[in-house]
Amino acid sequence: MADSSFSSTTVSSVIIAPTFNNFATLADVLERLGQLGLPIIVVNDGSTDRTCAVLESFASIQLRTHSVNRGKAAAMRTGFEAAAQMDFTHAVTIDTDGQHDPRDIPRLLEEAQRSPRSLILGTRARRIAGYPGRNRLGRWISNGLVWLECGLRLDDTQCGLRVYPLSLILSARSAAPRYGFETEIITLAAWMEFPVVQVPVRCTYDVDNGQVSHFQPWRDSLRAVRMHAGLLAASAPRLPLRLARGFHPAAIWRQLRRTPRSRREFAGGLAVGVFCACLPLYGIQAVLSLLGARMMRFNQLSALVGSQLSSPPIGAILIAASMALGHLLLNGSWPDGSAWKMAHASIRPWVMVRTLGLDWALGSLVIGAVLSLITYVAVRAALAFGRPHAGLDAGIAGIGGAAEQLIEPNGAKAAVMQSADQLAQSPDSR
Repeated sequence: MADSSFSSTTVSSVIIAPTFNNFATLADVLERLGQLGLPIIVVNDGSTDRTCAVLESFASIQLRTHSVNRGKAAAMRTGFEAAAQMDFTHAVTIDTDGQHDPRDIPRLLEEAQRSPRSLILGTRARRIAGYPGRNRLGRWISNGLVWLECGLRLDDTQCGLRVYPLSLILSARSAAPRYGFETEIITLAAWMEFPVVQVPVRCTYDVDNGQVSHFQPWRDSLRAVRMHAGLLAASAPRLPLRLARGFHPAAIWRQLRRTPRSRREFAGGLAVGVFCACLPLYGIQAVLSLLGARMMRFNQLSALVGSQLSSPPIGAILIAASMALGHLLLNGSWPDGSAWKMAHASIRPWVMVRTLGLDWALGSLVIGAVLSLITYVAVRAALAFGRPHAGLDAGIAGIGGAAEQLIEPNGAKAAVMQSADQLAQSPDSR
């Protein structure tokens, strides 16, 4: 039934490829899928272009056809129904717009073999050439809502390349139409205690025949709002505890120490915030910190925290130290106190700026650079300290794990197999 390299006593897989007006990329996708040696079910969801002509040249596929377009969710359900009737246990779903790489499917199926009850999610890199901004924003919002609904911290809740255990599909009461199904099923899987596993996959937006999207921004976004509202309402009793767990020190500590990249981004954001806190730009320091962290791709939350260094009483010490150091650098000596008295005697702030402004500006740049460098090195070292061992992390993880069990004793856990960004940097990635 399925290729021998993927077959086992517990897993038999079929590929389901819903398609709607993707004739320009459909043939190439089906040819590449055919090289895997797996059965293929194509659901023609009421295409009005030359899709039918393309499908006629692929005699080996199992074809299901909708007379009119019913949306991606309906097409997938038709494919799942056909797969179940053919006694398959698992279904791989892939879009036919050419953005996914069929070569990633064997790795997804290997994970399904290891964990047959798991919903296997393909996870795209966060930074992809040509990645539309609205798609990136939608992915971030969807990830956050899924976390609120079921507690799973996932990197990509919208990728169409997945492996579904058909037992999940048959058990879940999914009602979301169109694109909402792929997000809703994750929350339902967590509620039903099906494990959710992430596997990094490639994705390209530089398709030879151009991108074809059937997403309707306003209508599909409103459908998503309605769907998530229902899921949030159903999960409301546990939502306050889930929010509390998200800000639990143990959870935050583990998240920061998880990868070298997370440690670098946090330390870098904190350093940017500290630098901006030293500048004589009161009123906009927090904004500058956020902008700087965003431009340098650091953690914006830690940048905002670092910018609070300018608050009293430390802020006053920084101002005095900056003015003194600036005066030393410009004049070769420490200030004798006359300038301080003149500035202090006036209640007008611009007098102080006019009198000591240049000293303050130069000194703040030097002190800011030194403090930010010290912050970056010290924080990175602290987060990485003892990382190869189980010591501190194990103790903190034990506390966090106990808290999680108290909050959600039967909650499903998401297993993150590998950083998608690491895959994107590999030599064979597209």
